Amino acid sequence: MFERFGRHARVAVVLAQEEAKDLRAKLIGPEHLVAGIAQSASRELLDELAGVGMTVDSVREQLGANASGASFESDADALKSIGIDLHRVRERINHTFGEGTFDDAVSDSGSRSRRGNLAFSKPAKEALKLALREAVAHHDSTIDSEHLLLGVLRGGDPLASALITSHVSEDLLRSNIISLLDRAA
Repeated sequence: MFERFGRHARVAVVLAQEEAKDLRAKLIGPEHLVAGIAQSASRELLDELAGVGMTVDSVREQLGANASGASFESDADALKSIGIDLHRVRERINHTFGEGTFDDAVSDSGSRSRRGNLAFSKPAKEALKLALREAVAHHDSTIDSEHLLLGVLRGGDPLASALITSHVSEDLLRSNIISLLDRAA
């Protein structure tokens, strides 16, 4: 199927893998595809996304918050049960060694090799299949970043949907992407 991917969509998939690795994810999910698309889409789609505030920086910020926030809070809750206040530990470390020291140390711990390819999650595979269907439905010979984002939208993954709907409704974005595809045809 990847032989049918256009330049922007191929780059989006490669960047999705890098985003997943940077976030220490075990699999490439649709949310990583969204991050890849936000970096590599066609100029028209990037303009559309930027117009609703969906930039690579905003997507990365949300992904980072989802990746680290839940883990930190669950660790804090576990340690609190034995009398350790992780929030207080963080404050003291940052006060003593400088702002961000605690978070930098936590993000570096347990780092794994950035080499090798990650597999796609089932929802990401589904989004890729749906992207192909979108291209076929629009009588396009290649799968572009627009089709890829439409595939993510149709897949309905909760995390990817939350990334998108924090900026724009799925229906409005879908409609605008289809308009972009129609203009290009």
